[in-house]
Amino acid sequence: MTRRTERPQARWEAHARFAAATAAAVGDAIVVENVGIVTRKQGRANFATAADHAAEEAILTAIRLHDPGAAILAEESSKGATARAERLWVVDPIDGTLNFSRALPFYCVAIGYVEDGLVRAGAVHAPRTGETFAASAGGGATLNQVPVRATRIASASEAFAVTSLGFGSASKRGSRFTALNRTCARLRILGAAALEISYLAAGRIDLFVHEFLAPWDIAAAQLIAREAGAAVLSLKTGEDASWNEPQVIIGNAALVRDALERMPQLLAKGR
Repeated sequence: MTRRTERPQARWEAHARFAAATAAAVGDAIVVENVGIVTRKQGRANFATAADHAAEEAILTAIRLHDPGAAILAEESSKGATARAERLWVVDPIDGTLNFSRALPFYCVAIGYVEDGLVRAGAVHAPRTGETFAASAGGGATLNQVPVRATRIASASEAFAVTSLGFGSASKRGSRFTALNRTCARLRILGAAALEISYLAAGRIDLFVHEFLAPWDIAAAQLIAREAGAAVLSLKTGEDASWNEPQVIIGNAALVRDALERMPQLLAKGR
């Protein structure tokens, strides 16, 4: 249990340790055979398995013990008005459910803590690889407790980029997908945004572009990226992205600047 009388930095560090430990414990306990579909959602191949629901309940129980009274925004349950709470935990029990259901290793558990409208702590755990990415505001980013940094590649033409865009983008002239595919050195889609952003923080990916993020996809991961030296900008405004921004471009500041100069169609206000 944490107290608001503590120094803010100490509180955020404690929350980050809790998020990392909880994400790892819950993620490692996920039953990989528990892939029966429990709920279906809007969109293609968008569903939640029994494992999603079990993991979320375990995380919510842990949060209520750790930080009583804090609001919780979780993918499979609580939504809506809690997004503006003074203290808010944001939970994705399994980011990359489709990958998980097909035994692909690219999925993760993501837990973020938002205070006064800013992400202050977060963790992302990848069960199949035993990797835990974590960060607290001002405390840097780590992978399995070892500090990590984003790459320093400054040219989009040399960038290894990961994206997730509209299904029609691949064949649409002038689309974001077409621009990225034409400009970047390599382009991939892994299917788990929080893990992809964490990979960027660890220097495995240079550039991340996404236009359909949910709050639980980005909350924890964007802090990890920022603390690793990356810029997180809104594709709607070109400005620093809010904690729950659905359309973002992430990479070191020089690379993001170069990408937007080379591909102005990425930044499309009002899209």
